[in-house]
Amino acid sequence: MQKLYANQLPQHVQGPLAGCYLLFGEEPLQKLEAIDAIRAGAKAQGFAERISLSADAQFDWQQLASELSAMSLFAERRLIELELVQQKLSSEANEQLKALPQQLHSDIILLIHGERSFSEVSKLAWFKQLAAQAVQVPIYPLDERQSQQWLRDRARMLQLSLSSDALSLLQQHCAGNLLAAHQELEKLALSQLPAPLDATALSQFLADHSSFTVFQLVDAILQGQLDEALHRLQRLCQQDTEPVIIAWQLHKEVAQLRQLLQAQQQGGNLSEQFKQLAIWPKRQSLYQQALARFSLPYLDYLLQELAAFDRLYKAGLLPDTDVALAHLVSFMIKPVAKTFSLQQACDD
Repeated sequence: MQKLYANQLPQHVQGPLAGCYLLFGEEPLQKLEAIDAIRAGAKAQGFAERISLSADAQFDWQQLASELSAMSLFAERRLIELELVQQKLSSEANEQLKALPQQLHSDIILLIHGERSFSEVSKLAWFKQLAAQAVQVPIYPLDERQSQQWLRDRARMLQLSLSSDALSLLQQHCAGNLLAAHQELEKLALSQLPAPLDATALSQFLADHSSFTVFQLVDAILQGQLDEALHRLQRLCQQDTEPVIIAWQLHKEVAQLRQLLQAQQQGGNLSEQFKQLAIWPKRQSLYQQALARFSLPYLDYLLQELAAFDRLYKAGLLPDTDVALAHLVSFMIKPVAKTFSLQQACDD
């Protein structure tokens, strides 16, 4: 049927509603607001009763079948919400979901949602069967450009006037966490601060709510953004991300860069190398940026430093793991004189 993004739902629910909505993704604020939009639209159009079900490992699927077939005592039409809590569904759950297309009728709206990524769940057999009768709503994390536009639009909605440097600061402080950004904007709207608000005034107001993944750290490294990479590393460490996970990803990236650089210097086809390493076209420019900064001997040195980190960490000989990781990240962004080396620490 139709595919809509979360920001299109408020307008969509002003018109006729579908009998089923499939809403999946990992970004919590967009997901919550999308569900609220469907709820508001359903209520406005006479689906006055709302039934919420959570399908965990102990869920009785007969309960869903009963709700779909039963008429409400208080309202003719109902919104039935089914949250799929488990990442992997049982065979019974899959069979029950496959049977849903035959159970839908005009007196109900069925909203199925979960935190599993849309790209994964859309490949499942039950999803494909329901998709013909459903509106699909994928919820994707926003990239940096989309995030900045989201902040600008949300500030305008709250009648906030923020300078461009204040918007950039807010994006940095709340990166990867739209819920935190929304909360900060709402607090700003209630604080009656001078307008337009600049970065200096905003910096006194904000707390750091940024939340990152290791992959976002890698993006900053590949782009050569030292301050941003160290900021993301700091937040990862504060989020108790395992150091071995960070180091493993760094090692993987350096090894890939070495393979790409060696192929490039030997006159090989980088497109083939990108394909072999499963590096998507939209990310290839990041690697090309990084390749311009390094030589093969330096990448070999980085691999040796990463191996030294692994040995020291596993032996419990690192006095400050965060500093050692910052050392590695810095070396991956800008080749510098080897005045300090983790390998020396191994030898001492």
